[in-house]
Amino acid sequence: MKNRNLLPAILLMLSAAACSPRPEIRLDFRSLGNDPLQIECMPFSRADDPAAQMSDTLLLGPDGRLDYTLPLREPCIVTVKPFATSQVIPGGRLWRGKMMLQLYAAPGDRISVTAETAEDRDTEFVISGSSLNRKIRELNQQIAVFADRTEETAKQMNRAYAEGDDAALDSMRSALDGIRNSSIEFISGSFRQSVDSEEAPYIILLAPADSVESYMALLPERARDGMFRPLLELTRKKAAEALLKKMAQAGLTTGAAAPDFSLPDIDGNKATLSALKGKTVLLDFWGTWCHACISGIPKLKQAAAKYADRLVVVSIDCKDDKEAWLAGVEKYGIGWINLREEGSMPSSEKPTVLYNVTAFPTKVVIGADGRIREIAVGEFPEFYDRLDRIMAAEQSSAAEE
Repeated sequence: MKNRNLLPAILLMLSAAACSPRPEIRLDFRSLGNDPLQIECMPFSRADDPAAQMSDTLLLGPDGRLDYTLPLREPCIVTVKPFATSQVIPGGRLWRGKMMLQLYAAPGDRISVTAETAEDRDTEFVISGSSLNRKIRELNQQIAVFADRTEETAKQMNRAYAEGDDAALDSMRSALDGIRNSSIEFISGSFRQSVDSEEAPYIILLAPADSVESYMALLPERARDGMFRPLLELTRKKAAEALLKKMAQAGLTTGAAAPDFSLPDIDGNKATLSALKGKTVLLDFWGTWCHACISGIPKLKQAAAKYADRLVVVSIDCKDDKEAWLAGVEKYGIGWINLREEGSMPSSEKPTVLYNVTAFPTKVVIGADGRIREIAVGEFPEFYDRLDRIMAAEQSSAAEE
């Protein structure tokens, strides 16, 4: 994610902000020690633009406290990431969802947060001064139960995938469907019970794509036009894309023709997938903001070198602005074909929609005949075992011809 020091923003906006009360966050994190915090601010109006996020690293005071005034005149998403709860990984730091605090702040807010920890227990953030954020936090803690079950099931799926146990994979897929359905039922029930409450717009942000419009129809007009309006509009846009992805998913089976697309390369020239037909292609959907993507680059480089004579690797950058993309390509030494999906593209033409990309990284292997051989979501070493088998099969097929 692109970081910017907040001081220049404060100086630039000082005169404009003087007439408007600015939100203030008061943190009491004594239980975490005198460690740094990373604080990120994302304006609601640009929540789909990673370049709009401002980030600062601050040090807690000797007493573990910090008063922080946000240099924004509009509602923003504030994410507080204590270094004490992070894990150092290649390319940066990793925070689990429970180890971060997310707040929705508007001008004039005064929000206080205390971090409480106990042995063998996750950090808990106690919020005061904002009933909205307290309710959102409570809701997210309940939803986290479904996320934990999903994560554990996903780990079991990875093991089954590595062992080639298709029966276990089918069982895990059914389990995931059950967890997802339970989560949807919980969100639906929460929304209907609180449709007139201040947190109702936030619940819509969590709704499945095919429910967003029906939820919006039930939301009172004052809530639709209130603080969350920019986020609701973005959610509706993403929901429409998700429905297109769902339609595309039906055709994304092993042996199906790979959807063609056209994207700009580093020099600004248009590159198409169809131009690579006759070669085995590995599409890598990634972003400079994605730690898992960055951590997987060394393995991807090894595969590219191993099959340099017959595998074309194509990295497709997503959700970065052009500057961050180019800087990332140079920083990580990505020497193969680099393309970038632009946010302004029609949804029906985006590779992330055509290939139903819902998580990063996602890798797609396409045979020399232009048909899909493998779609892998996430970063795990077993993918490269599968790639070896695919490449061996491709070589045998070419030799028979």
